[in-house]
Amino acid sequence: MRLKQTIAPEQLEQLRGRFADLLSEGTFELRGPLAEEIDEPALRDLPRLVFTFNRRSAGRLRQLINHLNEL
Repeated sequence: MRLKQTIAPEQLEQLRGRFADLLSEGTFELRGPLAEEIDEPALRDLPRLVFTFNRRSAGRLRQLINHLNEL
């Protein structure tokens, strides 16, 4: 998930606890561009929230998006 601004480490820890049910494995990580995005210069500098979505909790995913927009 591309973000317009990065989130603080303590906010990331909150996400890990509050939205862990969205994960099918692993955890939430802040990263730079993925290999598939390297050729998109306009998106290269945006931070990413990377996680493995369980693909069944669309309502909770929306809650995550709303939460990120409020930060």
